[in-house]
Amino acid sequence: MSTGHMPTIRVLEVLQVLAAENTGLSLTQLSDKTGILKGTIYPILKTLVEHRYINYDDNSQLYYLGIACSILSRVFFEKSYWLKMIHREMGLIVEQCNEVCQMGILDGADVLYIDKVQSAQKVQLVSSIGTRLPAIYSALGKAMIVNYSDEQISQLYPAGFTPLTQYSVHTLPQLRTQLNAVKENGYAIDNKEINEETICYAVALRQRNKIIAAISVSIPTFRSNDEKTAQVIETLLTSRERIEQELNTLDNIEFYK
Repeated sequence: MSTGHMPTIRVLEVLQVLAAENTGLSLTQLSDKTGILKGTIYPILKTLVEHRYINYDDNSQLYYLGIACSILSRVFFEKSYWLKMIHREMGLIVEQCNEVCQMGILDGADVLYIDKVQSAQKVQLVSSIGTRLPAIYSALGKAMIVNYSDEQISQLYPAGFTPLTQYSVHTLPQLRTQLNAVKENGYAIDNKEINEETICYAVALRQRNKIIAAISVSIPTFRSNDEKTAQVIETLLTSRERIEQELNTLDNIEFYK
């Protein structure tokens, strides 16, 4: 359960839920997803709309993130040199592989997607910044929890694993085998565990040997072959080396204390 100033927590929960959705949400959906009663959440929504942090569409009766959130996000990226540096590298990855590149950080048991560079392919991966996915199924997540013990992983998922597809890892021993492979190979794989039509490869980004984030390339299964896979892995490993050299010249980066 969240602790702190409850009115503020409720506002943050509303924004986080909206950020994780590709489409708008109704009052009822927001109430259900946040656990905030309609009578309590409505004035929060009204205030956020007035200050342009969220938008409300009268026709669909749905709420969306607003321009004020976009401005805050843009300012954050503009002031964060290291994020811009990684974004440039992601652009180079996309130029070489012609597939989408994403960046995520670890937020508890989830991967939080914080950046994305799309490719020019006609068939694209449908995803969005702000999405959260279980770390144990995501290549990004596996790259970042590679050094977690079985006990730490069990604490993150006290109710056990809930597979997203028929290919998702569903036991801790299976996950341990995958994490051992990450250590050996230097990269992580999500082989249709999040989406049955996508294979994803990811590498962790370290600053002075501490994992702070990860980047990935996703390939639709119909475009996946040995040559493409080898190209993606080599590109990610090369980019990681350049990024980490730059990160090690900067002050320590902390997302969550």
